[in-house]
Amino acid sequence: MNRPTVTIGRRTAKVLLLGAAATAAAGSTAAVAGTAPAPLPAAFRSQTLVSPAVVGYPPHAFLTNAHAISGIDPDLSVALGGPLGQKVHLQVASFENSLLGLQRGTYFMVTGSDITASREKTFDMVSYLADHYEFMSLASKPAIGPAVTSLCGLTISTVAADSSIPVLQSDSKVCTSKGKHAITVTTFPDQGSAVLAVESGRANATTATVTNLGYVATQSPGKFRLGGPKYNYVYIGIATKKGNGVAPALAKAINVLIKNGTYHKILAKYGVTDDAVARALVNPNPNVVR
Repeated sequence: MNRPTVTIGRRTAKVLLLGAAATAAAGSTAAVAGTAPAPLPAAFRSQTLVSPAVVGYPPHAFLTNAHAISGIDPDLSVALGGPLGQKVHLQVASFENSLLGLQRGTYFMVTGSDITASREKTFDMVSYLADHYEFMSLASKPAIGPAVTSLCGLTISTVAADSSIPVLQSDSKVCTSKGKHAITVTTFPDQGSAVLAVESGRANATTATVTNLGYVATQSPGKFRLGGPKYNYVYIGIATKKGNGVAPALAKAINVLIKNGTYHKILAKYGVTDDAVARALVNPNPNVVR
């Protein structure tokens, strides 16, 4: 799942402190950072740790009706504060701006990033979920077949900067090489907007991880249909700045949460236990075999 996005309006959302439920999931963060189970490098122990929340991509991250940040990624981010020995604060941001903020030092990590070979050249990545991509269209429209050529001539909506874009561009070339119409790719600031494009008829289908699409489909029973070619079997990971030592600490912290059951409780809360990994790894082989 490549939590992607152009700007969500480049709004500067104020840093949101841990909510009561998230704090409970995190456990105590009162431990001195240097003696915590998975402390960050010394340079980070006196810093305020901020993690971006890319809302609009349920169940990974979204705003509740009460405008509270919720989802797998925010809950995990906050929970990591326990083994890290430091509180983790959340700030609403787009995926694209999150990666820019990571490079600038605004954020110490970015959750929800597909782990790809090209990203591992730029960032240190920590795996925490495994997933794959499909397509979602209106159930009232003809089903999309499993072959790549089933996409030819369709308009597909996705999120800006998403890893699906180069895949669709490559598939489009397959279409035109066979004398068929190209695939039109339209991008939006968040997955919610991409889904609205399908509902309004501006796109034939949207593409995202099955975790995301499955969640969206369950919120409107009978309205959508999942299908089309399956692709991008990926690890979803946390991106950190290359070589700053944060990634090994995060991997250790996630493995603490896996061992103590917090990780699985978070996944169960959002119905995605099938996406669980046995162990978090730093810069794993991005070629997931399913």
